[in-house]
Amino acid sequence: MVHRGSFIKQFKSPGANSSIVCFKFWELVVAAGCPFSCSYCFLQATPSYVFGHYPIKGAVFENWRDMIQEVEVWLEHPIPRMLVIGELQDGLAFDSAYRKIAGRSLTEMLIPLFANQKKHRLLFLTKSTVIRNALRLSPTSQVVFSWSVNAEEAAQRWESGAPTPLRRIEAARKMMEAGWPVRFRLDPMIPFDGWQEGYRDIIEKLNELNPEMITIGALRASNTLKAHAKRNGRDASVFDMLTVKDPSGFKWRLPEDVQIELFRFAYRNIEKGRAAPALCKEDVSVWETVGMKFKGCHCLIGENDEIVQQRHDLANLPFIDHAGL
Repeated sequence: MVHRGSFIKQFKSPGANSSIVCFKFWELVVAAGCPFSCSYCFLQATPSYVFGHYPIKGAVFENWRDMIQEVEVWLEHPIPRMLVIGELQDGLAFDSAYRKIAGRSLTEMLIPLFANQKKHRLLFLTKSTVIRNALRLSPTSQVVFSWSVNAEEAAQRWESGAPTPLRRIEAARKMMEAGWPVRFRLDPMIPFDGWQEGYRDIIEKLNELNPEMITIGALRASNTLKAHAKRNGRDASVFDMLTVKDPSGFKWRLPEDVQIELFRFAYRNIEKGRAAPALCKEDVSVWETVGMKFKGCHCLIGENDEIVQQRHDLANLPFIDHAGL
């Protein structure tokens, strides 16, 4: 077990002057690290893990009572917001671990807090299939479960230790059948040989479920991530595909034509249900080239989220319907 100071934080990067479309979503840090060993995981390059403050394979927090108190205070905010679990760790992988120190799983501690109000929502972002504790609870529209999925071949090569995409989708299906809202992130898309067939197959399976939202992302990395992946004994060859930086200098990216081809392929094949697909942490120019309109994204309640309205350079996002804000 480890200790943490503040449990709730707001995403800081990219900066306000960046043309990367990502809003300052709220995140709840419920654990350190991740038991899975995805090659591309950005945690490997963050200071807390580089310098060994937290174990990268995961640990829960001994001062979990402080976390519950912070959530209770956060829920008092008058304007509806989304709180995301899973940006800095897997959202469900530590669910049962909390039973050992708290007598209740993480879902059993947090979900009732959100179920007892009608304003804010909680989102669990995960590759895990540990849903047994959540399934014991009554479903509520105030809590969303979101699975990060990939093509089977990409997962086999670069998502070591994680459940297969098919197992993740099966867990999502069970949650939907029990009455829970479900979203997906198809992220990061990777242009391996034969990627079209691989992503067509996984997208067809997502379409069958008709989730609340599907957000799309492509392989990306900071300057030092490849070196840290090698240090951790992970397959760093995936980073050889990244040859350019985005216009904001935020991350190393796939060549623009490859990235656009991936996104257009996904956009064409995703059936547009209750919510249009969105891109994750991509430049304005990419949104425009793909031809996508902003209808909300993964970490927000929706397109009218308070955080969207607050962004001072909103006028620079021409694909957003400003009249609807």
